[in-house]
Amino acid sequence: MINPLKKLEVNRFVLRHPTIAESLSGFQIAQVTDVHMGRWVKPRHLRQLVEFVDAQNPDLVALTGDYVGYSKLDLFPCVEEFSKFQTPTFAVLGNHDHWAGTDISVEAFEKYDVPLMRNEWQMFQDRDDICVVGVDDHVTKNADAEKAFDGSPDGVFKLVLNHVPSGAWESADRGAGLILSGHTHGFQFNIPRITNAIAERFGTKLFAGPYRLEDAILYISRGIGSASWPRRIRALPELTFFELQPGPIPELELLSHETMGVAHRP
Repeated sequence: MINPLKKLEVNRFVLRHPTIAESLSGFQIAQVTDVHMGRWVKPRHLRQLVEFVDAQNPDLVALTGDYVGYSKLDLFPCVEEFSKFQTPTFAVLGNHDHWAGTDISVEAFEKYDVPLMRNEWQMFQDRDDICVVGVDDHVTKNADAEKAFDGSPDGVFKLVLNHVPSGAWESADRGAGLILSGHTHGFQFNIPRITNAIAERFGTKLFAGPYRLEDAILYISRGIGSASWPRRIRALPELTFFELQPGPIPELELLSHETMGVAHRP
Protein backbone atom coordinates (compact mmCIF):
# COMPACT_ATOMS: atom_id res chain seq x y z
CA MET A 1 0.00 0.00 0.00
CA ILE A 2 1.12 3.53 -0.77
CA ASN A 3 1.14 5.88 2.20
CA PRO A 4 1.94 9.39 0.93
CA LEU A 5 1.73 10.69 4.52
CA LYS A 6 4.37 8.40 5.94
CA LYS A 7 6.51 11.53 6.16
CA LEU A 8 4.84 14.91 6.62
CA GLU A 9 6.60 18.27 6.96
CA VAL A 10 5.47 20.62 9.72
CA ASN A 11 6.55 24.24 9.28
CA ARG A 12 6.02 26.90 11.93
CA PHE A 13 6.29 30.60 11.13
CA VAL A 14 5.92 33.94 12.84
CA LEU A 15 4.16 36.62 10.82
CA ARG A 16 4.84 40.25 11.64
CA HIS A 17 2.57 42.84 10.10
CA PRO A 18 1.62 46.48 10.77
CA THR A 19 -2.09 45.62 10.99
CA ILE A 20 -1.56 43.00 13.70
CA ALA A 21 -2.65 44.61 16.97
CA GLU A 22 -0.95 43.93 20.30
CA SER A 23 -4.10 42.08 21.33
CA LEU A 24 -3.33 39.50 18.59
CA SER A 25 0.21 38.84 19.79
CA GLY A 26 0.74 35.08 19.93
CA PHE A 27 -2.46 34.22 18.04
CA GLN A 28 -1.82 30.99 16.13
CA ILE A 29 -3.31 29.87 12.81
CA ALA A 30 -3.07 26.33 11.43
CA GLN A 31 -3.49 25.69 7.71
CA VAL A 32 -4.73 22.39 6.29
CA THR A 33 -5.17 22.16 2.53
CA ASP A 34 -5.44 19.84 -0.46
CA VAL A 35 -6.34 16.71 1.48
CA HIS A 36 -7.69 15.03 -1.67
CA MET A 37 -9.39 12.28 0.28
CA GLY A 38 -9.98 9.28 -1.92
CA ARG A 39 -7.55 6.80 -3.38
CA TRP A 40 -4.63 7.37 -1.01
CA VAL A 41 -5.78 9.59 1.86
CA LYS A 42 -8.48 7.98 4.00
CA PRO A 43 -10.52 9.18 7.00
CA ARG A 44 -8.17 7.32 9.36
CA HIS A 45 -5.24 9.38 8.05
CA LEU A 46 -7.11 12.67 8.39
CA ARG A 47 -8.18 11.69 11.91
CA GLN A 48 -4.53 11.54 12.96
CA LEU A 49 -3.85 14.92 11.36
CA VAL A 50 -6.78 16.51 13.20
CA GLU A 51 -5.52 15.10 16.49
CA PHE A 52 -2.01 16.43 15.81
CA VAL A 53 -3.25 19.91 14.89
CA ASP A 54 -5.46 20.07 17.97
CA ALA A 55 -2.50 19.09 20.15
CA GLN A 56 -0.71 22.27 18.98
CA ASN A 57 -3.52 24.41 20.46
CA PRO A 58 -4.04 26.79 17.53
CA ASP A 59 -6.57 29.60 17.85
CA LEU A 60 -7.97 29.10 14.34
CA VAL A 61 -7.82 26.39 11.67
CA ALA A 62 -7.90 27.50 8.02
CA LEU A 63 -9.05 24.93 5.45
CA THR A 64 -8.10 26.08 1.97
CA GLY A 65 -9.77 23.70 -0.45
CA ASP A 66 -9.53 20.52 -2.51
CA TYR A 67 -10.81 18.18 0.17
CA VAL A 68 -11.49 15.35 -2.28
CA GLY A 69 -9.93 13.90 -5.39
CA TYR A 70 -12.75 13.33 -7.83
CA SER A 71 -15.56 11.49 -6.04
CA LYS A 72 -18.41 13.24 -4.27
CA LEU A 73 -18.67 10.17 -2.06
CA ASP A 74 -15.55 11.31 -0.18
CA LEU A 75 -16.95 14.73 0.73
CA PHE A 76 -19.03 13.77 3.75
CA PRO A 77 -16.38 11.49 5.36
CA CYS A 78 -13.78 14.23 4.90
CA VAL A 79 -15.83 17.07 6.36
CA GLU A 80 -16.95 14.81 9.19
CA GLU A 81 -13.31 14.55 10.26
CA PHE A 82 -12.92 18.33 10.00
CA SER A 83 -15.87 18.72 12.36
CA LYS A 84 -13.78 17.06 15.08
CA PHE A 85 -11.35 19.98 15.34
CA GLN A 86 -11.50 21.43 18.85
CA THR A 87 -10.58 24.81 17.37
CA PRO A 88 -12.74 27.34 15.45
CA THR A 89 -12.46 26.34 11.81
CA PHE A 90 -13.14 28.17 8.54
CA ALA A 91 -13.11 26.73 5.02
CA VAL A 92 -13.23 27.69 1.35
CA LEU A 93 -13.82 25.38 -1.60
CA GLY A 94 -11.24 24.35 -4.19
CA ASN A 95 -11.66 23.36 -7.82
CA HIS A 96 -11.91 19.63 -7.04
CA ASP A 97 -14.71 20.30 -4.57
CA HIS A 98 -16.68 22.19 -7.20
CA TRP A 99 -15.96 19.48 -9.77
CA ALA A 100 -17.22 16.82 -7.37
CA GLY A 101 -20.36 18.92 -6.92
CA THR A 102 -20.82 22.43 -5.57
CA ASP A 103 -24.20 21.74 -3.99
CA ILE A 104 -23.10 18.54 -2.27
CA SER A 105 -19.91 20.23 -1.05
CA VAL A 106 -21.95 23.01 0.54
CA GLU A 107 -24.34 20.41 1.97
CA ALA A 108 -21.47 18.50 3.60
CA PHE A 109 -20.15 21.59 5.38
CA GLU A 110 -23.64 22.57 6.49
CA LYS A 111 -24.37 19.08 7.82
CA TYR A 112 -21.26 19.02 10.00
CA ASP A 113 -21.51 22.69 10.96
CA VAL A 114 -18.08 23.67 9.62
CA PRO A 115 -18.23 27.32 8.47
CA LEU A 116 -17.78 27.56 4.70
CA MET A 117 -17.00 30.99 3.31
CA ARG A 118 -18.00 31.74 -0.27
CA ASN A 119 -16.86 35.26 -1.15
CA GLU A 120 -17.62 36.72 2.26
CA TRP A 121 -15.97 37.98 5.42
CA GLN A 122 -16.62 37.99 9.14
CA MET A 123 -14.92 39.16 12.29
CA PHE A 124 -13.45 36.26 14.22
CA GLN A 125 -15.53 35.46 17.32
CA ASP A 126 -16.79 39.02 17.59
CA ARG A 127 -13.25 40.33 18.05
CA ASP A 128 -12.39 43.70 16.55
CA ASP A 129 -8.77 42.88 15.68
CA ILE A 130 -8.99 40.05 13.09
CA CYS A 131 -11.18 39.66 10.03
CA VAL A 132 -11.46 36.34 8.16
CA VAL A 133 -12.10 36.61 4.42
CA GLY A 134 -13.01 33.61 2.28
CA VAL A 135 -12.57 33.85 -1.50
CA ASP A 136 -14.18 31.07 -3.56
CA ASP A 137 -12.33 29.06 -6.22
CA HIS A 138 -10.65 30.85 -9.10
CA VAL A 139 -10.28 27.87 -11.48
CA THR A 140 -14.02 27.22 -11.62
CA LYS A 141 -14.73 30.96 -11.94
CA ASN A 142 -16.47 31.17 -8.57
CA ALA A 143 -14.00 33.67 -7.08
CA ASP A 144 -15.24 37.18 -6.41
CA ALA A 145 -12.71 39.07 -4.31
CA GLU A 146 -14.63 42.33 -4.63
CA LYS A 147 -17.69 40.73 -3.07
CA ALA A 148 -15.61 38.90 -0.46
CA PHE A 149 -14.04 42.13 0.84
CA ASP A 150 -17.05 44.40 0.37
CA GLY A 151 -17.74 46.27 3.60
CA SER A 152 -14.81 44.77 5.51
CA PRO A 153 -13.21 47.20 7.98
CA ASP A 154 -10.05 49.12 7.12
CA GLY A 155 -6.93 48.93 9.25
CA VAL A 156 -7.76 45.52 10.72
CA PHE A 157 -5.64 42.42 10.18
CA LYS A 158 -7.25 40.37 7.42
CA LEU A 159 -6.67 36.65 7.12
CA VAL A 160 -7.63 35.50 3.62
CA LEU A 161 -8.43 31.94 2.60
CA ASN A 162 -7.98 31.64 -1.15
CA HIS A 163 -7.44 28.21 -2.72
CA VAL A 164 -5.76 29.24 -5.99
CA PRO A 165 -2.70 31.49 -5.47
CA SER A 166 -2.98 33.18 -8.86
CA GLY A 167 -5.95 35.09 -7.46
CA ALA A 168 -3.99 36.40 -4.48
CA TRP A 169 -3.15 39.76 -6.05
CA GLU A 170 -6.82 40.75 -5.91
CA SER A 171 -6.80 40.11 -2.17
CA ALA A 172 -3.49 41.94 -1.69
CA ASP A 173 -4.97 44.98 -3.45
CA ARG A 174 -7.84 44.96 -0.96
CA GLY A 175 -5.78 45.04 2.23
CA ALA A 176 -5.04 41.39 2.99
CA GLY A 177 -2.45 40.76 5.69
CA LEU A 178 -1.94 37.00 5.28
CA ILE A 179 -3.24 35.02 2.30
CA LEU A 180 -3.31 31.23 2.64
CA SER A 181 -3.47 29.15 -0.53
CA GLY A 182 -2.78 25.67 -1.80
CA HIS A 183 -3.73 24.11 -5.16
CA THR A 184 -0.27 23.68 -6.70
CA HIS A 185 1.12 20.95 -4.38
CA GLY A 186 4.46 22.64 -5.06
CA PHE A 187 4.36 20.53 -8.28
CA GLN A 188 5.06 17.58 -5.92
CA PHE A 189 8.73 17.78 -6.75
CA ASN A 190 11.44 20.29 -6.01
CA ILE A 191 14.48 20.03 -8.25
CA PRO A 192 16.49 23.25 -8.62
CA ARG A 193 16.25 24.85 -12.06
CA ILE A 194 13.95 22.14 -13.42
CA THR A 195 11.00 23.02 -11.19
CA ASN A 196 11.46 26.73 -11.85
CA ALA A 197 11.79 26.12 -15.59
CA ILE A 198 8.52 24.18 -15.64
CA ALA A 199 6.78 26.89 -13.64
CA GLU A 200 8.05 29.53 -16.04
CA ARG A 201 6.93 27.50 -19.05
CA PHE A 202 3.40 27.27 -17.68
CA GLY A 203 3.39 30.92 -16.64
CA THR A 204 3.11 30.01 -12.95
CA LYS A 205 4.90 32.62 -10.88
CA LEU A 206 3.43 31.61 -7.52
CA PHE A 207 3.69 27.91 -6.74
CA ALA A 208 5.20 27.11 -3.31
CA GLY A 209 6.08 28.78 -0.03
CA PRO A 210 5.98 32.48 0.92
CA TYR A 211 5.72 35.54 -1.33
CA ARG A 212 5.42 39.24 -0.58
CA LEU A 213 2.59 40.82 -2.55
CA GLU A 214 2.52 44.54 -1.80
CA ASP A 215 1.70 44.69 1.92
CA ALA A 216 0.40 41.12 2.05
CA ILE A 217 2.20 37.87 2.71
CA LEU A 218 1.03 34.96 0.57
CA TYR A 219 1.82 31.44 1.70
CA ILE A 220 1.24 28.52 -0.67
CA SER A 221 1.22 25.21 1.15
CA ARG A 222 2.16 22.01 -0.69
CA GLY A 223 -0.87 20.42 0.94
CA ILE A 224 -1.58 16.98 2.32
CA GLY A 225 -2.60 14.69 -0.52
CA SER A 226 -2.72 14.29 -4.26
CA ALA A 227 -5.55 13.84 -6.73
CA SER A 228 -3.61 12.02 -9.44
CA TRP A 229 -0.16 10.86 -8.34
CA PRO A 230 0.97 10.10 -4.76
CA ARG A 231 4.73 10.36 -5.24
CA ARG A 232 6.68 13.43 -4.16
CA ILE A 233 10.32 14.32 -4.72
CA ARG A 234 11.83 16.75 -2.20
CA ALA A 235 8.38 18.30 -1.79
CA LEU A 236 6.82 16.58 1.19
CA PRO A 237 3.18 16.95 2.20
CA GLU A 238 2.90 19.97 4.48
CA LEU A 239 1.13 21.32 7.54
CA THR A 240 1.74 24.97 8.43
CA PHE A 241 1.32 27.07 11.56
CA PHE A 242 1.52 30.86 11.76
CA GLU A 243 2.03 32.86 14.95
CA LEU A 244 0.94 36.49 14.70
CA GLN A 245 3.03 39.34 16.08
CA PRO A 246 2.92 43.11 15.56
CA GLY A 247 5.69 44.50 13.38
CA PRO A 248 6.60 47.61 11.38
CA ILE A 249 6.76 45.80 8.02
CA PRO A 250 5.18 42.62 6.61
CA GLU A 251 7.59 39.73 7.07
CA LEU A 252 7.44 35.98 7.56
CA GLU A 253 10.09 34.15 9.55
CA LEU A 254 10.51 30.37 9.77
CA LEU A 255 10.62 29.39 13.44
CA SER A 256 10.98 25.62 13.18
CA HIS A 257 10.86 22.72 10.77
CA GLU A 258 10.13 19.12 11.65
CA THR A 259 8.66 15.96 10.17
CA MET A 260 6.01 13.61 11.49
CA GLY A 261 4.47 10.42 10.18
CA VAL A 262 0.90 9.30 9.68
CA ALA A 263 0.30 5.58 10.03
CA HIS A 264 -1.99 3.42 7.94
CA ARG A 265 -3.86 2.54 11.13
CA PRO A 266 -4.94 5.00 13.85
